[in-house]
Amino acid sequence: MPGLPPTVPLLLALLATTPALAEPPSEVWDTVAARHLELTAESPGQAHEVRISPGLTTNLVFNAPLLRGGVVLEARERFRVVTVDEATGFVALLPSGTLSPGQQLRLEVRFADGAVPASVTFRLMVHPTRAEPQVNVYRQPRSAESFQLEARQEHERAERCEARLAQTQTEQKSPGGLIGLIDSGLVVGGEGVMALDISDTTRQPPGETLKNSKAFSYRAEGRVAVALEVDNTSAQPWAVDAEGVALVGRGGVRLRVLRVWQPEPLPPGGMRRVVVEAEATEEQARGTFLLKLGEAGGPRTVTLRDVTFP
Repeated sequence: MPGLPPTVPLLLALLATTPALAEPPSEVWDTVAARHLELTAESPGQAHEVRISPGLTTNLVFNAPLLRGGVVLEARERFRVVTVDEATGFVALLPSGTLSPGQQLRLEVRFADGAVPASVTFRLMVHPTRAEPQVNVYRQPRSAESFQLEARQEHERAERCEARLAQTQTEQKSPGGLIGLIDSGLVVGGEGVMALDISDTTRQPPGETLKNSKAFSYRAEGRVAVALEVDNTSAQPWAVDAEGVALVGRGGVRLRVLRVWQPEPLPPGGMRRVVVEAEATEEQARGTFLLKLGEAGGPRTVTLRDVTFP
């Protein structure tokens, strides 16, 4: 297979003429609105599922103080970071790579104020890439402020979904090639598409059977993309899970993934190109990012650290 060219025409073709393999539903990667969980006295002992992923932080925010020493986490030694602030009711979990996809861990949190329910149990579900960034936990009665916050977040999410739908419909009607780039606003005046070879500046954790051999990043007006050439050193084919792709910056801020493109599954011993396109302004594209690609129907991942954009 020919080498991945560090030139703008690759991205021109990808953004303007090549159909995406799949587009993640906006609600899956909506990182603005946190999930809200209500606790009632009628459901004591119920285990609430929360998705976690190695290398991605999940925050649990409670509306009540926690009992000192009342956070009990199974296999705590397999987490890189566990931060507990009892006074403010905050728990942050950063799993390590020693956790296996599909593994389930128990987390028990006890409250300090003696109200009912006195504790809550979580079943932490390990997924290769789909971590929940934040879960807000309320014990009834719930404040009017929290209802207003959730209503505002739901309204903002609906507006983003509508805007994304309108953008998709517009792009489907847009012509291809350079005309399509100009028509879609990705090329504005003298500003076009910039490319950067990041093959030697990115890192991949040891142990992954899917090896990144070359990587290039791109930035256009309001968009960024990462193009990888992936070698499959395992005995099984691999296909990317479009809903299991995360592009995470410093502080855990995720870029909204727009498209994931893989022309065909990656056979054992073979090499294929995978391209991820995300929404980002020039300011949002600054700094380093973690790119994580999950497997469709399997646990294998491709992880690339220190991704930068031109």
